[in-house]
Amino acid sequence: MKKLVENLLSWCKKSMKMRRCVGKSTAPVTGQSVGQTGNAEGVLPSTATETVDEIVLPAAVETAGMLETIDEKAAFGKSGRKKPENMLVALQCFLTARYDFRYNLLTEQTEYRGKEVPDEEYAMVAQRDLNTFCLEARSGGINCWDKDVSRLLHSRKVENYHPFLHYMSHLPQWDGVDRVTSLAVRISRKPMWVKGFHRWMLGVAAQWLGQAQDCANAVAPMLVSREQGKRKSSFCKILMPKELTPYYIDKFDLTSESGCEQKLSLFGLINMDEFDKYRAGQMPALKNLMQMTTLTFRRAHRPAFSHLPRIASFIGTSNMTDLLTDPTGSRRFLCAEVDGKIDCTPPDHAQLFAQLKAELAGGERYWFSEEEEKEIQHSNRNFYKMPAEQELFLRCFRMPQEGELSKPYTTTDLFNYLQKHYPAAMRGVTPNRLGRMMVALGIQRVHTEYGNVYRLVKLKDSSAA
Repeated sequence: MKKLVENLLSWCKKSMKMRRCVGKSTAPVTGQSVGQTGNAEGVLPSTATETVDEIVLPAAVETAGMLETIDEKAAFGKSGRKKPENMLVALQCFLTARYDFRYNLLTEQTEYRGKEVPDEEYAMVAQRDLNTFCLEARSGGINCWDKDVSRLLHSRKVENYHPFLHYMSHLPQWDGVDRVTSLAVRISRKPMWVKGFHRWMLGVAAQWLGQAQDCANAVAPMLVSREQGKRKSSFCKILMPKELTPYYIDKFDLTSESGCEQKLSLFGLINMDEFDKYRAGQMPALKNLMQMTTLTFRRAHRPAFSHLPRIASFIGTSNMTDLLTDPTGSRRFLCAEVDGKIDCTPPDHAQLFAQLKAELAGGERYWFSEEEEKEIQHSNRNFYKMPAEQELFLRCFRMPQEGELSKPYTTTDLFNYLQKHYPAAMRGVTPNRLGRMMVALGIQRVHTEYGNVYRLVKLKDSSAA
């Protein structure tokens, strides 16, 4: 288009030059028009001059002007605005000179902060902010609309940001001081707790680093006290660095499975505050969630399911000591009774997680071994809530002493016996559930030709005997 305009303007100049040459010429002009007018000077008649000057040249100039206008509209658009690409570049330069922007991969929201206040926390870009950005840009001479600002800030022009990966990748070098142990002994000095808490913290760091792809952090420390006011919940909160406090939650509702999975992909630490409020029937669902590594759910207003890695680890508190109902599943909870009022002074988070990161890089294991899980089960024996069937069984039977006479009982025999004498208390209990209880109590089975049996002694003072 530009070349066409240049060629047309060149042609116009040549035409004007030709006109000047014709006007100055004194040579006779042959032709009927000269003879008819009798022009002694032999110049082109005025009518001819007018024809060239007023018709040919103005038309050419008008055409050139139209082409220039067309070329200008192609560059600036119908409304006279700058070409979209140029306007967006100018808009991007204008905004990034005044603000820092990032796209949060967890919340799927663009966040911003002013460059004049670098210590200010990032805030989510809301509609009011978009309008403000647009007005500022227009005041700066950029003829944009709010949709232009929105299109820019919700595009891949904004750098991605993952809160946990960003935090873990910007930690300082570990100074070699063990800060995990000093944090653990604020709760209890028992070796089982100190060792287990350290292993759990390694699992937290592995989840945040995205390294726990094959084995999730499936154990939850449980802070237990018979009295309130021990600052158990406050201790859970100070485990989170300041930069990651928005990703701590102390409300976890087990009624919505998809909602639970979404929280596992969004939050870094979930505090099951007042753990005893969960019903025994909810424990299987909770233990299943605690073992998940990859989460599959559908986000709001999304047609397809999302497959996201898990980030969250669990911790819990309770004011009741008899909070565990399933002995076989108790390996998922590392219980510790609080010795006194907990020191909730925030630790040096940067060095704390630098230590955990360094230990993981050195090959330290972040998951609990089978032997460690057995130790947890044994350590939790004082925190079991004895089910009704267990209480009835221990009231009626006991294991024999060495060399003592005993009688063989199958699981069905025991179930029928207890069901007959305690029908109300045994409501809802099944033979399978009773069998799992026997295994959890450590009562060994003996294989006979009649099947597996338990060698037991019936108590004489049993009201059912």
